[in-house]
Amino acid sequence: MIEKERMMPEINLQLTALLRRMPKMLEGREKVWSELRKRNAGFRGEQKLDYDLSFLNEKEYRIYHGLRLSSGNQFFQIDTLLLTKRFAILLEVKNWNGTIMFEPEFHQLIRIHNDKEEAFQDPISQAEHQSRQLKKWIQSNGFPQIPIEYAVVLSSPSTIIKSPNKQISTKVIHAHRLLNKISLIDETHKLVCIQDKEIKRLNRTLLKNHVPHEVDILNFFKINLDTLLTGVHCPHCATLPVIFHWGKWHCPACKGKSATAHYQAVEDYFLLIKPAISNEEFRNFTHITSVHTAYKLLSAMNLEVGGEKKNRTYKKKK
Repeated sequence: MIEKERMMPEINLQLTALLRRMPKMLEGREKVWSELRKRNAGFRGEQKLDYDLSFLNEKEYRIYHGLRLSSGNQFFQIDTLLLTKRFAILLEVKNWNGTIMFEPEFHQLIRIHNDKEEAFQDPISQAEHQSRQLKKWIQSNGFPQIPIEYAVVLSSPSTIIKSPNKQISTKVIHAHRLLNKISLIDETHKLVCIQDKEIKRLNRTLLKNHVPHEVDILNFFKINLDTLLTGVHCPHCATLPVIFHWGKWHCPACKGKSATAHYQAVEDYFLLIKPAISNEEFRNFTHITSVHTAYKLLSAMNLEVGGEKKNRTYKKKK
């Protein structure tokens, strides 16, 4: 049973919105584009596991994607967590191409791809650390201890794995071997450690304590708010800005029309600037001049309304 669905990470959406709003010649645009490519590749790698995980017994396995919990002073995030009454499995997913070489002595990983050599943090150590944090979290929340296994899953079947240590193969697998790995772990842990009532409570507590990762994307890339492009994009050809006239947005380039083109602009505002928008801020961002028109457009968007009159703001419903 999927308890927490896999969702596109918020930062991926922020990066996409940022590219829409950055002038093409603005310094730093290539860095933003590179970061988005990397994060989208990682997300696609995680998605590749969904097919294999669909074969698990829904009554026995609870599945959580992108769970982010607090360990006290810091947060830890788990790509995918499988939870049963007998054990838990933490999966660290990597979407790497080329050849990867594990160096156990230095707890480092070297990737060679397109004749380029790069060093990465050892994902085994990373998964091991997360498993310790999860164990501590379970204990601190008053739940019975359960065995926590972990594995590094490589989503690309063409990735070549090399290591002088044969033990690496017990912790690093290709995605097509995931079900076999889970089956081996299942055979190892036969003792029920947590009863139905407790695992239901653990499930509720995990979901309640999940904290989405929030990033001030403009500050992260040192981008001045004033440099962002404002206006509403054409949903057909992406021309910016389109013009609002007689209840619709009109594109001067492709002559397309839309009644809801401003939805994307408001979403961009929430992702890049702040989670709530006023009538004045909406008008400034979308180039609408009429207070009444802005009110009508915002009111029709099914947003959560707070405040009264001039202090009224609109934000996404939870």
